[in-house]
Amino acid sequence: MRKLITALSLFAILTGIFAPTIFAQAAAQEQPNTDSAQNTNTQAPVTDESITLTAMPPRLGDDLSLKGTPGKKLQTAVKVRNNSNKAFTINTAIDDFVIGDDGETPVAVTEEVDYRWSLKNWLVLAPDFQVLQPRQTGIINVIIDVPADALPGGHYAMITHKPVGLNGEKFQDSASSIISQRVGTLLYVVVDGPINEEAFVRDFTMPRFTEYGPVPFSFMVDNQSDIHIKPEISIEIYNLLGMKVDTIAIESKNVFPMVSRTFTGQWDAVWGSGFYKAKLIMSYGTGGQVAIVNTTFWLLPITLVIAGLVVILTLVVIFIAVRRHLLHKKDAEKQRMQMLEEKIAKLEQDRLSKFDE
Repeated sequence: MRKLITALSLFAILTGIFAPTIFAQAAAQEQPNTDSAQNTNTQAPVTDESITLTAMPPRLGDDLSLKGTPGKKLQTAVKVRNNSNKAFTINTAIDDFVIGDDGETPVAVTEEVDYRWSLKNWLVLAPDFQVLQPRQTGIINVIIDVPADALPGGHYAMITHKPVGLNGEKFQDSASSIISQRVGTLLYVVVDGPINEEAFVRDFTMPRFTEYGPVPFSFMVDNQSDIHIKPEISIEIYNLLGMKVDTIAIESKNVFPMVSRTFTGQWDAVWGSGFYKAKLIMSYGTGGQVAIVNTTFWLLPITLVIAGLVVILTLVVIFIAVRRHLLHKKDAEKQRMQMLEEKIAKLEQDRLSKFDE
């Protein structure tokens, strides 16, 4: 009985220590991911309610619909809306942009550059200045003059809008914080020709061992193409027996040429039963190229397993102790009966001996 009490006390202590952790981790929720490249520069920060601009669309040509031919011209249009209660003079300009170190954020390049994916010098805007009345939307025509020697593949620019005057008059120098407000549209043009499309998945990782889900993962898409890609990615989860237990769809995001972009997420399963394999499948490009990588991990509630083993061991100990007690009691009873029988036999023998005398 003392051993039983000790074992049950140990189980209670283990449960008290680990139970809060179990329920806290089980309640964790997935945080949505955002695509910084899609949301950048679509609307100026509202630092002054009198000046609020919106650029439409935030991206133009993302679906590869803006296709150019060397030596030919294209024409499209972008819009900017004055959400303010005053009329403003809006200046529309063109900048090249590069992708920041995070692999997501477009950063305008204001100085003159000459690089493989530049689009700035091919564009003509009309008009580049206009007065927008309150709640009015202005239209800017964009003419794209593709050079005859343009390299096949993607070319990129940023069309930006900023207020430069009030009711047709320029801002004073004191209004520099107002002038700095800019919104913009990212413009993608694909020039026809032989285009290299090649991308890789790198550093696909998941924690080697996790007690409770969700199980986080991360990987990088390295785009070595002549064009930006928007890969379709999924992760398949297989158990120890090779059976597929889940499929995780990854939000599709742009990856620009010669840029590596990091993707993160999590498998929402809370409970697991041991060893798993994760298979990442990425399809991209006009030719339907596919890249596949694998990793393995453990998802096992080791705390519960240990607690269960403690309970099982305790029950086994109790069973053995009770059984030994019963066997000992049975043996003792048997010995007492045997002693009584021997005493009775001896008394009977003594009585018969006296009778014979």
